[in-house]
This record gives sequence, C-alpha cells and structure tokens, in this order.
Amino acid sequence: MIVIPQRLFADPNVAVLARDGQNAILHKCLDRDLIRREAYIANHAISIVLRGEQTLATYEDNYTTLKAGEMVLLPRGVYYVTDLKAGEDAFESLLFYFDDDAVRDFVSTLTVPDIDRAAAPEFLQLPQPDAVRSFADNVLNIYGNLNVTDEMLRLKTLELLHLVNAAVPHQRFANFLFRLTLPRRRDLRRFMETHATKPLSVEDYAYLSGRSMTTFRRDFKDYYNTTPQRWIKEQRIKHAVNLLDQREMPVVDLAAEAGYQNVSYFIRAFKAQTGHSPKQYMLARRAPE
Repeated sequence: MIVIPQRLFADPNVAVLARDGQNAILHKCLDRDLIRREAYIANHAISIVLRGEQTLATYEDNYTTLKAGEMVLLPRGVYYVTDLKAGEDAFESLLFYFDDDAVRDFVSTLTVPDIDRAAAPEFLQLPQPDAVRSFADNVLNIYGNLNVTDEMLRLKTLELLHLVNAAVPHQRFANFLFRLTLPRRRDLRRFMETHATKPLSVEDYAYLSGRSMTTFRRDFKDYYNTTPQRWIKEQRIKHAVNLLDQREMPVVDLAAEAGYQNVSYFIRAFKAQTGHSPKQYMLARRAPE
C-alpha cells in the first residue's frame, strides 16, 4: 500500500514531467499488468488513460473500469485498489496531481449557479474530449524535454481543468471541483477501525481523515480516550495475534499484514504487548496442553 504521488516520483515506470512539491505531471508506462496495488491519494488527481485498462475499487466499495480514451478525477484522501492492465500492447497514462489552491484558482474564474453542496463522490469518470487527447499528446511531446517551472506547471494544470470543463455538459465537472473546496471530514471511528492495519503514519491518518494534526489528536482522544500511536499499536498487535490464532505465518508476512514495514520494530512491539515474540507465541500454541 502506497501514498501517492509521493511514491511515484521514484518509480522506474514513471517519468516526472513537472513537479512542485506534491503537485506534478507524471507519465506512466507499463509493459506488464500491475494487479491489486493499494494506494491513498494525497492530492487531487486526473488520470488520462492513453493505452491499456485501469480498474478502481474505492474505500466506499465503488468500482469502475477505465479504458483507453477515458479519464477519471479522484479527490485527495481517496483510498483505492487498482489494477493496471497492459493487454497486448502496454499500459500508458498521463497523470496530473494538484492541490486545493489549484482548484480554488480554477473555480474562482467560473460562474456556476445552483451548486450542489453535498460532499463530492469518490471519483468522476469521463470520456476524453478530443481537446484533452490533443492536450495530452502536446504535453508528452513538449514537456518531456523541458525544465518546467512551477508557474508553467500551474498553468498547464489550469489549462487541463478548463479544457475538460468546456467539454463536459451540465456543469458536471465544475460542480464536482467546486464541491472539493467544501470542508470534508471522514467519520473518524469508521476510518480508523477500517484502516488501522495499513502501513500509515499518524500524520497520514490525520491528513486522510480530513483533519489537521491538532484536530485529529483532539478528536481521537474524544473517541478513544488514548493517543493515536498507542491505539494503532494495540490494534495492529491484536490483529497479528488473531492471525496467529488461525494459522502460522512467517514473521515477515505477519508484520506486513499487521501494518509494519520494519520487522524488528514489529517483533519488539509484539513482545511488549503479549510478553512473547511472534515465534515464541507460535511455539507455545503448538505445545500439547
């Protein structure tokens, strides 16, 4: 499970065409399928599928498939599982990541009456207008060999938003983007109890739940009467114990299932909470009563 776009910047299958912090234009190419990649989106994203096929299953169990010639807008904070299928040729997409400032800059230029102020859905799937496909081709042809400035990145992102908006009827795209500027917080209890074993930091949980660190810690204390760090550790070790009660597992796999990327740290945490190392726990369960 990864947080993007951060993890994509070092991906050998991804070319960074422009970047300013977590705002970026990326070109992804795969010559083989990539199945069940879990990710959280830290910035709003538009994925323009140029070749191959992409499927998305989201936190709310919404599901969609995008083929070449389609695109999708994903708001920041969405958790999803994706399959990228190269098919007979390859998978290729152009990705734009942009923050709330870009959205506010865009919607400030619009006159959109009768805005729906309900929270934005988890994604907006659209066909690629001809103008967007030509735009994508120009970005790949021109910006792959340029030293793109932060201002150029901002302008290209705004250009894309305007091109899509001009081609989508009934204010559907503008309405969606406007709703991204509205405050949105996830249900903290549901979010934490669903994702406690994901390899995320406390800062990640705060951001993805729609809260500042200060608000997150305060809300968390109100819900659980403890600190996020202590509660997350307890939940992850409890999950590891439940797994071992069902079957034996290699410690490396057990750590990953419990949300730990550092195996040594996992072993120490397991022993501190249970009094045994994972190996000792497995051996004790084998012993005859």
